[in-house]
Amino acid sequence: MPNTLSSTTTSLLDWEQLWQNTLQKRGGMAVWRLPKSDKRYFLVDSSGGEKLGSLDLETFPAGFLVAPFMGLPYFLKAETLLEESIIQEEVVGESMLTPKHNAEENEQKHQHFTHWVSESIKEIQTGHFQKVVLSRTDEVEFPGDFSTLKAFGQLCQAYPNAFVCALYIPELGSTWLCATPETLVEQNAQGIFRTIALAGTQSAIDPQGEIISPQNARWSQKEIEEQAYVCRYIIECFKKIRLREYQEIGPKTILAGNLLHLKTEFTVDTKALNFSQLPGILLSLLHPTSAVCGTPKEEAIAWIAKAEKHARELYSGYLGPINLGEEIHLFVNLRTVKVDQSEGKCRATYFAGCGITEDSDPEKEWQETVMKCQTLQRVLEN
Repeated sequence: MPNTLSSTTTSLLDWEQLWQNTLQKRGGMAVWRLPKSDKRYFLVDSSGGEKLGSLDLETFPAGFLVAPFMGLPYFLKAETLLEESIIQEEVVGESMLTPKHNAEENEQKHQHFTHWVSESIKEIQTGHFQKVVLSRTDEVEFPGDFSTLKAFGQLCQAYPNAFVCALYIPELGSTWLCATPETLVEQNAQGIFRTIALAGTQSAIDPQGEIISPQNARWSQKEIEEQAYVCRYIIECFKKIRLREYQEIGPKTILAGNLLHLKTEFTVDTKALNFSQLPGILLSLLHPTSAVCGTPKEEAIAWIAKAEKHARELYSGYLGPINLGEEIHLFVNLRTVKVDQSEGKCRATYFAGCGITEDSDPEKEWQETVMKCQTLQRVLEN
């Protein structure tokens, strides 16, 4: 069992030293806050974590699971686990960072991305695949030091409805932060399993700078179709294991930071079905979902490898705590940034993607990735 410490007096500043000490000792660690929660957690695995060959989640000890877009997941055991109530007065304040953007590099990325969106539309029209998700990166340099715990605190305050996380695994050599709205696999202590289809994106800010309420959102045929592909993919995974007893709710519009999305929720009562292995089985089937690669999966993945110059690494993988309080919470790693620090400099790599269908417009898809990158940039750089 982990060493669990609870307190109402410590702050993120008290955790900063633990983070730095663990970095020096090359331990693995994760700090997170679940959506709509007033608790945050700090997990340390002094061994640095291990790669897994199995996803039999019910047999795992308490810990934190993180997987790349493609490849084996890592597991951090909850050797030490700190649990803390969030102190709302603990406002982290103004950003200490003055970013340097490379305009020429950004325009090259713009041209590359819109070119491959156009090529993807042609492939869809020939019937090669129905949908593909293309991603890109946005690199920014910061002078001076970067505080992971400060950035984590800023994101917690800015996005109360998202899963917010910061993690470090020695083998990967970088720190990752995310504020993601998308649940991949979740199961509570009562055995209720949950997964969602989240697709379709538009700005939540109208031309006057006001928030658009979800009930006033208007969706195009392209966005409705994109979300429907993800729903059908989840149902196909259910069919593969002959799972018929599930509840489907949606689609409905949700607000996630500065964006609106379409969301459909699927739930299963695993205790009623005596199916405790469902989370691990469906995790293997679902990932990567059509929301992050496309349909059909294999054809989309092959196209992504051809079109994208960067490695996705942990972007569009999954991450989250498992078997803490008999619960599993795994989220798709979206709205994410990789941070590399050396010799007093910091380089942040933001990742964003969008689903391409026959009705896509290359320039609009580029603007969607801009909005998604801004989810973190507007907090960490302003």
